[in-house]
Amino acid sequence: MPSRPSLRRLPTLFGILFSIAFFGLATPASATAPDTRGNSNSDVICHTSDPKDCYPRIFEPTDEFQKVHDDQEIPHGLHVRLNVYTGYKEAKINVPGEGDSSLEGPAVEQDIVVVEQEPRDEPIIPKGAPVYEAAGKIKGPRQDAKAFIDAMKLLRSGKGEKHSAFDALLEGLEDLAHDMYYGLQVAEDRDVIKALLCRMSHSSNSPDEGFPPRDQQAAAILAGSLQNNPTALAAVAKQWTKIMDHRCPSDGKPLRSTFFQSITSPHVRGDAGEILAAAGRVKAKVAALSGLIKDPAIRADFLQNDGMRELLRVLIPEEKEWSTAQRKVGLFVMDNFLDEEMGAVIGQWPTGPKLPDDQCKKEEWRTAEGCWDYNVARIARAQKGDKGHWSKELQSRLGAVRKSDVVSSQHVEL
Repeated sequence: MPSRPSLRRLPTLFGILFSIAFFGLATPASATAPDTRGNSNSDVICHTSDPKDCYPRIFEPTDEFQKVHDDQEIPHGLHVRLNVYTGYKEAKINVPGEGDSSLEGPAVEQDIVVVEQEPRDEPIIPKGAPVYEAAGKIKGPRQDAKAFIDAMKLLRSGKGEKHSAFDALLEGLEDLAHDMYYGLQVAEDRDVIKALLCRMSHSSNSPDEGFPPRDQQAAAILAGSLQNNPTALAAVAKQWTKIMDHRCPSDGKPLRSTFFQSITSPHVRGDAGEILAAAGRVKAKVAALSGLIKDPAIRADFLQNDGMRELLRVLIPEEKEWSTAQRKVGLFVMDNFLDEEMGAVIGQWPTGPKLPDDQCKKEEWRTAEGCWDYNVARIARAQKGDKGHWSKELQSRLGAVRKSDVVSSQHVEL
């Protein structure tokens, strides 16, 4: 709740901001000369060479308020406001009679709004739903949760394989796990996480050919629950040590000794279909792993347990069916260890120098840390005509880190 002096200053603040907004919003968007890479008629505005920084010349509204860039054109009839806390102009589709008192203002297409810091009335949150976190408010269930509850029960029981609807429930759980609310419910349930990791650690096909392999399904559920959901990741990380001590029913071994070593299984002999199936499993498991190692402690565990050696195995096969899985691994390495813009902490990996190519050609050295360069370079040479191939960026970033002071000159041991 704002203090009384702050409340007395609001009319003055509102008047100043309204004046600024009036003149700013009255200025035609075309008055700004955006950088559109030499094409004045371009539908996209780019101020840098990075395509990720581009945005549409004409603002594309949705039902939610979004930031409007200064050089974007705003279609007529939208609800436009200035958020005084962020300083950004925001707009969305105008809904007449929407009845949100906190957004009331002059009856015009463009207005200025003081966005209250106090929470507005919200729909009733179901019992057990998580409270507001800095990562964002997590909304309650959007649909009937019976299928979700049934799938969670089967996973906890450890007897799901014998249930006729198990695979269908896994598929439904994968869809729901992408929702932040359900994703957090999965992450907070230690028994469910144990079951998912155990299934990921042991390849298992569905008896129904209409469903993906069960280890792939388990990986997809875990990846979905962690994607863009830091609250869910924190819940898994909090329990990680106990989870890794869990012994899987299938072999009686603790997850600590099997999980990271089972992420990849590329040495498949068979037809193209069998290789593609194996590559699909790897892609799903790498996606789940990428979500997990966003936590520093889990990342350290991954590195200590030779996780990078296992990933390097994916780059060794030369069959074209492995190309998408190899790309997934390449992006994983850049995003988590080599590209600071993607959140990587430079210096955690690699820890040793590049090894000579002649040494890396020997079978016993193929998966040594110093042989990442050799395997990436081999893939890059096979893609001479594709300048934007992921292997070339990985080769460049890996070489740059190798030359820096963060990589020690210690010898690599098998």
